[in-house]
Amino acid sequence: MKLVKVIDVPVRYKEVTHPKDEQFEMEDDHVNEKLVEIIGDVAEKQTNTQDSQFEGMSIDELKAYAEQKSIDIGKATTEKGIIEKIEEAQKAE
Repeated sequence: MKLVKVIDVPVRYKEVTHPKDEQFEMEDDHVNEKLVEIIGDVAEKQTNTQDSQFEGMSIDELKAYAEQKSIDIGKATTEKGIIEKIEEAQKAE
């Protein structure tokens, strides 16, 4: 897996549209360096979002939860990105 950053035009990957300058993870063999810049390699180990209390929640449910708790999710648009923002905010409390 690679951590990539959208170069110019929005990139749709795995049913999610990523705007310019957004970073996200992409399978190595899916990388097109005309569309994204490789930031680095992503560790193969799974993050704790798999065991998260938020596992199975839809993006809309996650956004509603964040709004209810007054958590700023910034430009996060993916399930993983939103969960990371929520968990970061909870750790900071």
